[in-house]
Amino acid sequence: MQIEGRNPVIETLKSDTKVNLVFVQNKSVNSPKIREIISAARKKGIRVRKVGRNKLEKMSKTKNHQGVIARARRETKSLSEILEELFRKNKQPFFVLIHEVHHAQNLGAIIRTAECAGCSGVIVPTKVRITAEVTRASMGATEHIPIIRENIFNAIKLLKKNAIKIVGLEASGTKTIYKENLTGATALIIGGEHSGVTKSLLAKCDIVLKIPLFGKINSLNMSNAAAIALFEKIRQENIS
Repeated sequence: MQIEGRNPVIETLKSDTKVNLVFVQNKSVNSPKIREIISAARKKGIRVRKVGRNKLEKMSKTKNHQGVIARARRETKSLSEILEELFRKNKQPFFVLIHEVHHAQNLGAIIRTAECAGCSGVIVPTKVRITAEVTRASMGATEHIPIIRENIFNAIKLLKKNAIKIVGLEASGTKTIYKENLTGATALIIGGEHSGVTKSLLAKCDIVLKIPLFGKINSLNMSNAAAIALFEKIRQENIS
């Protein structure tokens, strides 16, 4: 996989992700962030190649490489493996399930928020790929939180088997997120950009909640909705 941009590459070097090679632009080597990247890479024994801007432009998939591109290999774990690890460490499961996503910016933003919220992982459909654009949008959060590619219905079945509450986030919700107890082991289902959470998925939820809206627009961007709900759970769990 390819990671582009200064912060995403720095975060990747801080993580356990196996980085094979780092390319830096010749004229950027005096930048403090680039120097930090070169130093971190060399401490890990990772080869650094200094190349011209044209080389990076041809390599870049995001067209926003900021003078650095890393090549890496991400280790992946299944949902069952992650659950086993959480229970072994006596940690409370806390997942985000994304039913459908078409835009890298949205996926990256949700992954970034989920990592900041301390989620156990982000579950996405098997067809979803974590591209350079997604990693860039996440600001490198993809390297600090498990991204689990699994059939959503199979994932829900396994989560329920392990007594994890399934919470759907949809405008048709029976209660607002502020009126429901969100503490404890939870998996939050976020709908897609166009269709929301489907009826078949809503039927699998233990409860369906909504975010109250007070303007004329009837929906929030999916990444904004995820952020509001995730941090409401954290707020509830940290009330003194």
